[in-house]
Amino acid sequence: MKKIGLLLTFLICITLTQAQQNDSTYYIQDTIKLKSGLIMPCKIIHEKGSNQFIYVEFLNHSGQLTETRFDRSIIEQTNDESLGFGIDSTSLKIEFKDGTILTGELLSETDTHIELKLEGIGVLIIKRENIKSIIILDEKRRVEKAYWFENPHATRLLFAPTAIPLKKGEGYYQNIYIVANMFNYGLMDNLSIGGGFDFITMFAMPDGNWNPLINLNIKSGFQISENFHAAVGAMYLGMMNEFSAGIIYGAGTYGSYNTNATLGLGWGFVDGTFQEKPFIMIGGMARVTEKLWLVSENWIVPTPEYYLVVSYGVRFAAKRIAVDLAFINSKDIFEEIFIGIPFVDFVIKLGK
Repeated sequence: MKKIGLLLTFLICITLTQAQQNDSTYYIQDTIKLKSGLIMPCKIIHEKGSNQFIYVEFLNHSGQLTETRFDRSIIEQTNDESLGFGIDSTSLKIEFKDGTILTGELLSETDTHIELKLEGIGVLIIKRENIKSIIILDEKRRVEKAYWFENPHATRLLFAPTAIPLKKGEGYYQNIYIVANMFNYGLMDNLSIGGGFDFITMFAMPDGNWNPLINLNIKSGFQISENFHAAVGAMYLGMMNEFSAGIIYGAGTYGSYNTNATLGLGWGFVDGTFQEKPFIMIGGMARVTEKLWLVSENWIVPTPEYYLVVSYGVRFAAKRIAVDLAFINSKDIFEEIFIGIPFVDFVIKLGK
């Protein structure tokens, strides 16, 4: 990567040098680095500045001298001549609010517009108010993964949650073994709630009494850094006047939405009495193709002595649905069923 960066710098410097020879009145003397990651050699026009904006001149992709401005709130650093990367080295994937997705080369940006060069089409000026999201792409991602849809089920492994939160307005329905049902919804970007039931106790009433088994959960998750999320939450399972059980947990997830590992600690309770030792959960998912993930969720259970339960399987997914086919195993299960007990579920993404 370092060699590639040096090569890009060398090529950009050659381009800028040639352009400067075409217009001897212009020279690069400043650099602006935006919070989005864009690093832009330019000439800051100090006499046109204001408290809110910084006005600059730069050479566009055609070698023409162009003037634009940047809101000071989106600028991370200015006037650092040691930063030598030009705007032509940045590729963006832009998703519009209507669902349209474009990938192109960033030429310039202001507080209201983005100028994007599209291969085979030309230059397009886009209003920021029409943009839902912007992703900066390196060359490898642009070629291999630019058009992969988002992971529709990044917030949960098989049963256990990751620390990645649902966004406001997002939700999903999960069905396990055709019998168990669960709904989850993002109230805010960092807070979600959920609940569910099973078909057997909900509709089968052999003694004439309606007393379904219900589950409730709540999770609050935050992005701590680019590749790390942390969350706390609780899950409850119970039947009225029969029993209640649940777990209060904390979890950390390292990695991207597509490939990550999660470590969780939780203290379980039954009828209001907490266990002294915590449950330990270690799991993860890895995206191996656009529509296929490997998934594993493993529990160290605090019986009188810790007991290991493992799972391993695959997830098939489209933009709004995911299906898990996995096996659950332990020392005792292994002795009876070598491959483990099958686990099947599917998830439908709701909302945004």
